Amino acid sequence: MVICITEDRTKEEIAVKLLLLSLARHCPDTPIVLTYPPASPQFARWVAATIPGCTLRTARVSGSSGWNIKADALLGLLAEGHDEVWWLDSDIIVTGNFIERYRDIPPATLVVCEEALYGAYRDDGARTRGWGFPVARSLPYSLNTGVMRVSTLHLDLLKRWKVLLEDERYRAAQKDFWHRRPIHLMGDQDVLSALLGAEPFAETPMYVLQRGRDILQYFGFSAYTTRERLANLRHGPPAFIHCQGWKPWTSLAPERRASDIKTRLQNLYIELSPYSFAAESYRNQLDAPLPWLEHLSPMARLFRLLGFHHAALTGLPIAMLIDLVRAVKGSGRRPAGERA
Repeated sequence: MVICITEDRTKEEIAVKLLLLSLARHCPDTPIVLTYPPASPQFARWVAATIPGCTLRTARVSGSSGWNIKADALLGLLAEGHDEVWWLDSDIIVTGNFIERYRDIPPATLVVCEEALYGAYRDDGARTRGWGFPVARSLPYSLNTGVMRVSTLHLDLLKRWKVLLEDERYRAAQKDFWHRRPIHLMGDQDVLSALLGAEPFAETPMYVLQRGRDILQYFGFSAYTTRERLANLRHGPPAFIHCQGWKPWTSLAPERRASDIKTRLQNLYIELSPYSFAAESYRNQLDAPLPWLEHLSPMARLFRLLGFHHAALTGLPIAMLIDLVRAVKGSGRRPAGERA
């Protein structure tokens, strides 16, 4: 078994380091293969000194780039002889030994995530139909590929996924703004959702990491709901914290601190992110400061104080307000994506 991380953007280097540190703390016995082409000599020395279980590669994975690299990266590691591979997006921090937590999931079962609760959440076969495939399994929501576990039993699925990611229709759609793309062509995970709803892959067993219980999909104002926060207070944090969308290391730069109300609220929500709470414990192991943690706004400091510096309690009043607004917009119906 091996953990796969692939990143090609230098602006995400701090996230890569935080992920590596969390893996070294919680999964020290599981080898890591990090592909990071822009790695500097300083970064390579830091990895060698701090993360002994990590193999750093600077040669690019052959095939697509960006988030479309996953099929190529996973196929490559399986071809090297690894029976199982865990993929983790670079903007994730792990909070426990997920290898042990999910060790009883059979190799034939694909591990994937429930998508974040936002505008493109629902599926109900839409992505499968978009590709022109008959719907053989209707998924209630889109799948998220921030965390995946595949085995050699998923080679056919990965190869077919790669073929569709290289399809001219998909590549043409990627050149447009994401909000103007058809739902089945928005990104790699939408293509995977389409395949898993169609034959022959509709028979593929799946273990879906549930939003809030297994993974925090911190994306947009609906990211961390009241229900999820209360469950985490009772049962502890999920294994993965995924910092989707707004990134504190870029969105909270001084030049981005605008004065309009909407941006201020967005910045506050980023500052109260459970990802930031998780990142704090790794400050002393980094070779660079974290200004987005060290220069919190007065409002963020107040919310943290009122929330007893607990990730689930901090921001709870905002979450309750957002949940109420969502419920009112839904005319009394349960907000989309909320489980009973």
